[in-house]
Amino acid sequence: MEGSKSQPCKKCKNEDAPFNFRNAPTCRDCYMLYIEQKTAKGLRALHTDIRTSTLPEPRRYVAGLSFGASSSAMVCALDKHTHREMSKKSTSLFEVLAVHVDTDLSDHHGQTPAMNMLNRYREKFPNVKFQCVHLGEVLSLKTVDWSTLPGLSAQGTQSARLQKMFDTLPSVTAKADILRLLTRHLLIHVAMAQEYGALLLGYTTTALASLTMAEVANGRGFSVPWQVQDSRSQVCTYEDRKAVSKTEFPIYHPMRETFRNEVKIYNSLIPSLAEIVPNTGTSPGVVSHKDTSIDEVMTRYFDGVEESLSGIVANVVRTTGKLAKLRGNAQCGLCGVTTDEQGDSRWAGELGEEESNQQATRLCYGCKRSING
Repeated sequence: MEGSKSQPCKKCKNEDAPFNFRNAPTCRDCYMLYIEQKTAKGLRALHTDIRTSTLPEPRRYVAGLSFGASSSAMVCALDKHTHREMSKKSTSLFEVLAVHVDTDLSDHHGQTPAMNMLNRYREKFPNVKFQCVHLGEVLSLKTVDWSTLPGLSAQGTQSARLQKMFDTLPSVTAKADILRLLTRHLLIHVAMAQEYGALLLGYTTTALASLTMAEVANGRGFSVPWQVQDSRSQVCTYEDRKAVSKTEFPIYHPMRETFRNEVKIYNSLIPSLAEIVPNTGTSPGVVSHKDTSIDEVMTRYFDGVEESLSGIVANVVRTTGKLAKLRGNAQCGLCGVTTDEQGDSRWAGELGEEESNQQATRLCYGCKRSING
């Protein structure tokens, strides 16, 4: 991304333009401004789409924070956006709650490492509220049909129960898949329970392309529009193994028009981000697939081709954005998307329609495979 200093910035004509941003010499200030403007554009799309809804004022959004490069950059941009809104009015009409889901299932007493890290974010970004939620709290949610997870014990602490369930899953890919789904459920729950208007996720173009291909490889290709598009996602509530209610909740990706490596450079230019977000550089090549999930393989692949094949990476996301969402009465009890019965039958292959414990709620093929192998 380093460019020639002999050429002025294409946008502001500043002579000091050390970055080659999308084949154009760019100065530091314009580079940062571009990333922040792309995030603001994503927020404007959200405002436009839900303008006619009965959202509470001020506009209140939950932002998922994993402590990674993209979600951290999103929180930084949202902090600046909130500051600008507050400078225009005596009270801000824009409010952000950044929520980190602590997935550490080890026993901790008092402050956990995730809580300590979140305190550092509070110091750096005073215009954003922060909350840490432990993954164990997902067990109290009714948006998952827990009878579809046969390895889940009714005894023990929340962490112990989840750890035992993860230990029964057949592969690293299955564990990563289920963890992502449970984290998503928990973030949506926090947003809805506290009456926030939407959930913001920090996926870049690169991350959305990785997610698209990983979902297809995991046997959940029909769910890609629900997972990747900016729109309302389905939320189903279960009681006694039966779906009793259904609603939809907005999930948007404000960073969707930026690339992962662009975000990493942005983080290095913001002192508050550079201090707390590690610069991991380029992902190493896969030496052995034994302990590597499909999600990790796809992430490493798209990281590697992002710069040389940026148009193809972006086209994966644009094409996914045009896919129609399947709507119907039947939902998967785990991932929550509408199940395509014919599609499930075709994709299931030798797995067929067999369900070992005759779950009352059908799982989609992808979730069946994650649980049963």
